[in-house]
Amino acid sequence: MARRGAQAAMILVGCAMAPGEAQANGRFPAANYFVAGPGERNDVLALRTTFGLVLSRDGGREWGWICEEAYEAVGASDPSLSIGPDGNLVIATFMGLWGSDGAYCRWARPPGAPARGYADVTNTFDGRTMVALAGPNGDDTLVLSSDGGRSWTAGARIPTGYFSETADVAPNDPMRVYVTAYERGGLPVMLRSDDGGRTLRETTRDFSDAQGVYLAGVDPRRPDVLYVRASRGLGTLLLKSEDGGRSLRVVTETAAEMVGFALSDDGDTVWIASTSRAEGIRRSVRGGPFTRVGGDVGVKCLRYHAGLLFVCADEVTDGYALGCSRDGGEHIDPLLSLRRLTGAPAVCGDSTPVGSVCAPTWPTVSAPLLSIDASAPRDPVFHDASTVDDRPVVVRDDGPTALDAGIGRDAAADDLGRADVRDAGPSLDAGIVDAPAAADAGAAPPADGCDCRVGRAAQHHGGAGRWLALAALGLTVAVRRRRRRLPSPPRGW
Repeated sequence: MARRGAQAAMILVGCAMAPGEAQANGRFPAANYFVAGPGERNDVLALRTTFGLVLSRDGGREWGWICEEAYEAVGASDPSLSIGPDGNLVIATFMGLWGSDGAYCRWARPPGAPARGYADVTNTFDGRTMVALAGPNGDDTLVLSSDGGRSWTAGARIPTGYFSETADVAPNDPMRVYVTAYERGGLPVMLRSDDGGRTLRETTRDFSDAQGVYLAGVDPRRPDVLYVRASRGLGTLLLKSEDGGRSLRVVTETAAEMVGFALSDDGDTVWIASTSRAEGIRRSVRGGPFTRVGGDVGVKCLRYHAGLLFVCADEVTDGYALGCSRDGGEHIDPLLSLRRLTGAPAVCGDSTPVGSVCAPTWPTVSAPLLSIDASAPRDPVFHDASTVDDRPVVVRDDGPTALDAGIGRDAAADDLGRADVRDAGPSLDAGIVDAPAAADAGAAPPADGCDCRVGRAAQHHGGAGRWLALAALGLTVAVRRRRRRLPSPPRGW
């Protein structure tokens, strides 16, 4: 996942284009954060860009653009996002919380959420519980929702004088909430709630002499296991706690700033990536060493969702802004090029706020996209449902096979859209423990083939049998032989 929170947004304010190249908020067009919906709405995909949101309601087949003016986040702001079980998209901005209608054509402040700035928003596996972090201004609070972001109530107050940064709720335990913050003077601290965000207590101030501290993710099955990214010099430490945030240890580090983190649905596989293409995407399986995978892109963010590793790529050097991998990052296929966008979705007509506000600004906003000096936009990759993946299953000394990259239930990685998963045993550093099989909102192939999306109404089974079934049905991405491609450009939704 990409870095969230106020500090990240402030840093990015300085990443402006030269005069004459700038668009509305003065930043080069790029994607830097991705989320996906839970359960039956796992076909809702949202990509945060430097010029607004890019949304899909069909798992990535068609995309529409939502301008920043629609949710009052103009000014180089990087809002945090969460998606509820009904597809409700919640945006946390410096101007407040915003929720959507079903078509994402109207945005409004949800009842109960104070009209103030927000640094973060996070949700459980099923999307029903959301926690928003109001701040940072030294008088910060948690704001809570139990209905997928439709309504909110006040939660715990952050201790006076603390400036909050990030928040995460445990995917399978809505009672467990973590917060990172800073005391006056910049000393980082971690706080924890065991009652759903109603009260908080401090757990540690020891981050191995690092400064910028950001919650990376909480283990999907073990709420006591969490990961933290901490800046030290020009690089980033990845810290891990197995005791609910009371102590942390360094598990790896990057020489450049770590901008990507992803965690598989069973918690057994971790991916990281930095701003340095030379470092690449690195993967650790079951607590083993981090080793580089085969995918070679300029990473802006990582997200694991429903058996796929999504990657925010560099539009200029890679030819696309969002890609996905079904083999743990060994191969990455393009899913969306920003240069193929055609503006606000057709479903949002002139009578809607998005249609009336966003559509007239598209020619100005799209000019920097069209002027990107790069190769032709990469075509999205789709696969015929009758085609079996012909990529070899390569056993590597440093990790899993190509089909054993921690891919589990239909759920998102990190803090997004995950279905409830029972606690299935020991921590990441122990051996693998198969989680109980359970029906969930799985993937179903579209009538005209299989694409890089997840659908509904399928049941997964553990082990190799599950993967053979998925490959036969064409439910995952990465077939080399036969490809279907999206119409170019997509129209509407």
